[in-house]
Amino acid sequence: MTKTVTCVGGANIDIQGFSNTAINMRDSNPGTVRLCPGGVGRNIAENLAWLGAHVRMVTAVGEDPFAEMILKSCTNAGIDTSEIEVIPGARSSSYLVLTDSDGDMLAAISDMHIMKQLDGAFILRHAAALDSADAIVLDPNLSTDSLETLTSGWTHKPLFADPISTTYAGTLKRFLPHLTMVKCNRQEAEIFAGMEIRDENELETAADRMLETGLHCAVITLGSDGVFYKDQDGHRLRKYHKKLEPVSATGAGDSFTAAMVYGWLCEMGPEASLELAMKAAEITIMETLTVTPKIKNLTKNEP
Repeated sequence: MTKTVTCVGGANIDIQGFSNTAINMRDSNPGTVRLCPGGVGRNIAENLAWLGAHVRMVTAVGEDPFAEMILKSCTNAGIDTSEIEVIPGARSSSYLVLTDSDGDMLAAISDMHIMKQLDGAFILRHAAALDSADAIVLDPNLSTDSLETLTSGWTHKPLFADPISTTYAGTLKRFLPHLTMVKCNRQEAEIFAGMEIRDENELETAADRMLETGLHCAVITLGSDGVFYKDQDGHRLRKYHKKLEPVSATGAGDSFTAAMVYGWLCEMGPEASLELAMKAAEITIMETLTVTPKIKNLTKNEP
């Protein structure tokens, strides 16, 4: 039987600017501008759908052309959109990102005002979708009110989160005891652990501190230095990435998180889940799209 993931969080349109050369600040730079669907919650949902999971998206969009693009993208990827609310007169979320010629993000502006709609009352309106889920993915853009509602009402479900920034890591820190798995980078792990991470020993100590809160799995990504994994069951893994020249780093973290969730659903185990996640991220960074359907080639089996 196909298992279901309910993703709660942001869905927006990414406006991506790719410079042909090193960017000159305060000047016009030749390059390419693309529009594509984005948002951490939506990106993870789409990646999960391409991998083969049945996915529901719980979010809100406005009454504008961006909303139409978001809904169409979800439908095309096979995401269940029945839990997406259209807010009259509201503006859909958007994310403007400037990418340098080396493929790294230089700067970004996030317009996520509609996320204020996703409060505790909003979450409770979608309780049925959460009750029937085999796993729930939480977007860190959610308010404290909505995170409290989710972590108090659905702790009997596997809960997954990716903080995506040190700011959101600070918000998410108090909820670690209620989460099954957190995927974070070095800086976010430092916030969770309350310490600096300067070497491999401190990396493991930080993971231990995260697990001491009650969190089941800590996954710390280290960019070109690979990934560190540790869980309450005694698994400890250290993996390294292939050396690649990225086209765009945007979206790679979301594909990694989605693959880890998929691995959990499939009961693949930590080793195979990490391998799948790293391959998904490697495919994504070689694409200009925030989410690429190419990751569906990684697995032909549904969870």
